[in-house]
Amino acid sequence: MTCLTALTLALLTIDAVRAGPVRPSGNPDRLIARALQLRRAGRPADALQLFRKAHEQAPSPRTLGHMGLVETSLQLWSDADAHLAAALATPDNRWVRQNRTFLAEARARTEMHVGLLTVVGPPGARLKVAGKEVGRLPLAAPLRLAEGDVRVTASAEGRKPFSVQVDIEGGTRAAITVVLEPLDLERPAAGWVPPLARPDRPGRLGRRTWIGAALAGAGLGALALGITWLAMDGRCETTLGLLGRCLSAYDTAGLGWAASAGGAALLVAGGLVLYAGSGGRGSVGIATAGRSVRLQARF
Repeated sequence: MTCLTALTLALLTIDAVRAGPVRPSGNPDRLIARALQLRRAGRPADALQLFRKAHEQAPSPRTLGHMGLVETSLQLWSDADAHLAAALATPDNRWVRQNRTFLAEARARTEMHVGLLTVVGPPGARLKVAGKEVGRLPLAAPLRLAEGDVRVTASAEGRKPFSVQVDIEGGTRAAITVVLEPLDLERPAAGWVPPLARPDRPGRLGRRTWIGAALAGAGLGALALGITWLAMDGRCETTLGLLGRCLSAYDTAGLGWAASAGGAALLVAGGLVLYAGSGGRGSVGIATAGRSVRLQARF
């Protein structure tokens, strides 16, 4: 039997003798006495419920201490640490003074399974740990959390939610920084160049006309080249002196399809630019993003 177990049994016996065998009722002392009987009978979870009920009716360092002791036996480290610390913070209380050594030993055991977590971030952000709200940033002190993995989330108006999984180790300190990015829901497409507001003067060839004609001409040239390569694909190569004998065949299908597709795209783009520059109700713009170019037209 360990020293801690012996002290626990001694404390239970002393409190039980003072209260005597009773049934649970609305009286906090009777609830405590019945909880002590349940704990001696090996039912700590049931005893904890009665200790909590007694504390709700009449909060005291005694009920805090009993809750912390039972929670320690149930390995509810975070709750046990908080309740034992609150009880030990009242050294002038008679019950705490009589059991201070035992309470301090139990608190030392819980501290081996509790870690500190420092959280910094935007002021006013709401912070939750394991789904339970713990306050708003900045926090007055580091969080004392039971060892194990825990999910930390934060949120604020007009910001994207923040979430991170943190591994808490007993007896150690960890820190995280909350970063809340803004919600840019109405941000325009990057790289879009709006069309010119001033139309080209009548009777003159404007910039759009030249650009459209150049694109269309380049498209026609590329399209013609692609068709030529497609027509040559598979034809035989011959040399003088070996007429009629196929030495090798042209393999230009890939180049032909690529040139044809590119020429068609340039031809369509040139037509759109010419249409917009001729006074039509459409508008054409060019968007660039990374290594790509996007042609966008409105009609």
